[in-house]
Amino acid sequence: MDFLSVQNLESRKNADLLVLPFWQEKNSVKSVIAFGKLDSYTKIPLQSSDFKGKEGEVLCLYVDEKHEKRIAMLGLGEPGKISVERLRRCFSSLAKFCHSKKLKNINVVMPIIPSIPEEDVVRGVSEGLLLTNYAFTRYKTDKNSHPTLLEKVTLIQAGKGFLSFADKYKTIASGVYLARDLVNGNADDITPKYLSDVALLLSQKFKTIQTTIFNKKRLEKEKMGLILAVNRGSKDEPLLIILEYVGNPKSKDKTILVGKGVTYDTGGLNLKPTGSMETMKCDMGGAAVCLGTIQAAATLKLKVNLTVVIATTENSISADSFKPGDVYTSYLGKTVEIGNTDAEGRLILADALAYSVKKLNPTRIIDFATLTGAMEIALGNETTGLMSNNDALADSLIRSGSDTFERAWRLPLFEEYKDQLKSDIADIRNIGGRPAGSITAALFLQEFVGNTPWAHFDIAGTAYLNKPRHYHPKDGTGVGVRLMVDFLQNLG
Repeated sequence: MDFLSVQNLESRKNADLLVLPFWQEKNSVKSVIAFGKLDSYTKIPLQSSDFKGKEGEVLCLYVDEKHEKRIAMLGLGEPGKISVERLRRCFSSLAKFCHSKKLKNINVVMPIIPSIPEEDVVRGVSEGLLLTNYAFTRYKTDKNSHPTLLEKVTLIQAGKGFLSFADKYKTIASGVYLARDLVNGNADDITPKYLSDVALLLSQKFKTIQTTIFNKKRLEKEKMGLILAVNRGSKDEPLLIILEYVGNPKSKDKTILVGKGVTYDTGGLNLKPTGSMETMKCDMGGAAVCLGTIQAAATLKLKVNLTVVIATTENSISADSFKPGDVYTSYLGKTVEIGNTDAEGRLILADALAYSVKKLNPTRIIDFATLTGAMEIALGNETTGLMSNNDALADSLIRSGSDTFERAWRLPLFEEYKDQLKSDIADIRNIGGRPAGSITAALFLQEFVGNTPWAHFDIAGTAYLNKPRHYHPKDGTGVGVRLMVDFLQNLG
């Protein structure tokens, strides 16, 4: 979808639809700005109370206009309640209306909202349209079943910087699309090798990105015993993918973003039951966030240094599968008793985190993982769980989550919970039972980061949805990409 801008209504080109925004007031509906002669078209719907200006309400008028044959009256709700997120939801409703009418080209009169900075107004409008304007159709052979998506949006009465702001959020949305596509693809297609190919393509596209890939032999040489253990049941070899983006070569500050890349999770010998395995192609959602984030960072030329580390493998079943009750040795040298082979994500992350600390000189480490079903039980699908050993880092990430509405809620890492991970035969156990399952999983990871400032996002409830919500589609959401780009932008 492309953005254009014009200074006034008279300068607009022909389109399928003209969008006029309205406020819902106590006993009336008020246009956000004056529409001139176009007010004559909206007069009757307002007098008849057919349109109330409610948040996300869309009323289509058919008119005899030179530039458009349709006018959409778009409700923004009550002025006192408007926010960037409410703008996203309103313009998401508009995008869905356009999809239903198969409209490709629209003109949008931009709302002027004194209480919200101009860039944030553009952010709400553009993200509401962009994040909704997505469809995963790779496996649909009937082209007629493909939805008609918006192709061009002209912003009317836009300020000088509006177009650059819109293009910025389009770039970030492209990172979200990449993450969604990776999560939605067949597990037979989105293999560890496929993820490495995506990484290599990014390094070919951007001179600021260098990609290194550890194959199975290199992982054996590095003694990454936990990644190798999880991989034992799979026909596809495991990989450690490292992408280094250098946006500020004069600085030693470096953020390392680690992603869980389990491309399909059967649960291993602790096999998942029917109803729990069908969506497990999403278990590489953390890796998808990492790739979407570094693509956006490189495209925006952010003045930061970002290294992405992805540990990736299937967790499959064969005669060689790693076994519950056995002990395996991590890259750090710490031995791990396997209490459950379905707690595999923390194992591959442990080796990736320990390697990052020892070899990659991080200022901070942030990991994303669809790690625990307990997180979805605790926080549902609206909020991502955050755990951290560093208050300043956690506060910054929570702030970025609030600004992007990819909200995060911090859970404690109290030392008392560590007792659940004690093992009689190894240094640590990989699972601590049902109580505080998400917290004990994070405490396991904390054992492998030392004193490095570290934050862990458990996106099990937010990376994949069973039904669409607002501007998030069914299945992969790409949640985490916008949060991380916002965080990186604010580092400097």
